[in-house]
Amino acid sequence: MRALRGVLALSLCVPLCAYNLPLYAGGKPLGILTLAYGAHLNSSDAFAGLSVFDGERVSTDPSGKIGVRIGASVITLVERSGATLQRTGGGAHVDLDAGSVYLWSAESNPLEVHVEGALLRPHGAHQMQAQIEMFAPKILQITARQGSVDFSYGREFRVLPEGQTYRIYLESEDDPRGTPDAGNDTRKPGMSTGAKVAYFIVAGAGTGLAAWGIHDLIQSNNGVESPAKP
Repeated sequence: MRALRGVLALSLCVPLCAYNLPLYAGGKPLGILTLAYGAHLNSSDAFAGLSVFDGERVSTDPSGKIGVRIGASVITLVERSGATLQRTGGGAHVDLDAGSVYLWSAESNPLEVHVEGALLRPHGAHQMQAQIEMFAPKILQITARQGSVDFSYGREFRVLPEGQTYRIYLESEDDPRGTPDAGNDTRKPGMSTGAKVAYFIVAGAGTGLAAWGIHDLIQSNNGVESPAKP
């Protein structure tokens, strides 16, 4: 009888220990989900209030959206997007592997995005609002809504001034052809081209915070950090 009690106690202890393990292994959360529908945190369904830890992945379904607050900064992914988040000082490094991401990068918690081998970050210690989209393989579309954006790719470096949307062709010839929307392209050439990177201005900054729901995310204080990884 005593042996049976020991087995039962052990069987109950193991799952409880396993549940609490992430609390200590994960350390301090990187951020918190402020919005989530049709979205995932790693392989689990995501919902507002979950903590996000260093190295975790967020993603969205075809009609999903997910928002992550990191200090005073906000990251938003829309439909068919995915990214892995890593801590960098007081901010975060976003590895975008699908779709697009909108950044509200505060001075106190700067954000940077790595996508298709390129790195984008705020120009100087300033607030930045920017949308970064994987338009097609090796083609990025960057909208600098507030604050300039530093763009680097290999030895290529350029500051993208605010107020414009830029189409950037990586490892491309000076006059890329056969690309998406080639027949209806309203690009404004003349931004100069590099040996392997071509830049074009395609539009003004356009859509504001409301369309992305960023204003609500910034103002929102809803949710309490979950005690452990899901």
